[in-house]
Amino acid sequence: MGKLDGRVAIITGGQRGLGEGVVRRFAAEGATVVVADLTPAESLLDELGGAHRAVAVDVRSAEQMDGLVQDTLTRYGRLDIVVNNAGVMDSGAEVADLTDAEYDLVLGVNVRGVFNGCRAAARVFRGQPRGRIINTASYIGKKAIAGHALYSASKAAVISLTQALALELGRYGTTVNSICPGTMYTPMWVEKLGTFVGEENPDVEQWRHRAAEGIPVGRMGTGDDVGAMAAWLASDDADFVTGAALNLTGGEAVFF
Repeated sequence: MGKLDGRVAIITGGQRGLGEGVVRRFAAEGATVVVADLTPAESLLDELGGAHRAVAVDVRSAEQMDGLVQDTLTRYGRLDIVVNNAGVMDSGAEVADLTDAEYDLVLGVNVRGVFNGCRAAARVFRGQPRGRIINTASYIGKKAIAGHALYSASKAAVISLTQALALELGRYGTTVNSICPGTMYTPMWVEKLGTFVGEENPDVEQWRHRAAEGIPVGRMGTGDDVGAMAAWLASDDADFVTGAALNLTGGEAVFF
């Protein structure tokens, strides 16, 4: 018997990386999962089996997010969990060199996208006895890093939005929490590695090992780690946890 048996969850950015880890763990715990992504593929759902569904959604569109929530209710008759995970990384440029286009992209996906998902979920959860909203933030939403001002700012906004919404929805039986991953081994990390380290063709495994050396538990995090924490937050075990911004860093960050 899984922690999430019979529950229905929407997971944005669930096609790969951290989101895929959440999708896999939720499915393993018995939830029916709606994977929302810009270009969702059926291959992941074919592997998992069950009544899961993939939907193409741009989280920056309030209309699309509202439609996704309503369509999920129509198809499954319920909605229990919304995980706002979709996000993009910035280019690593200093503030003086950032463009308006990059600002619009990073803040559009990472802040407006989470806001759209939270608002759509809140409108439903206010009318039922229980709900779960889980937002993917970052530990650098708590302590900025030079060269990643936009990403840091966007994740700080996610943490604050999470806290405010937790205060608003507590009386309706809904909890709202954010997960703050540290250095995670994901396709996005691999794609951005050259920018991070200033090399054109970096040795991924070499840099993965070097990154792990700076993490007390001795390894980078994975989507499985995020999936495990998200499943706990979505379960009955976390009924008294709300408004939290939980570090998931292997000790890389130990501040609040």
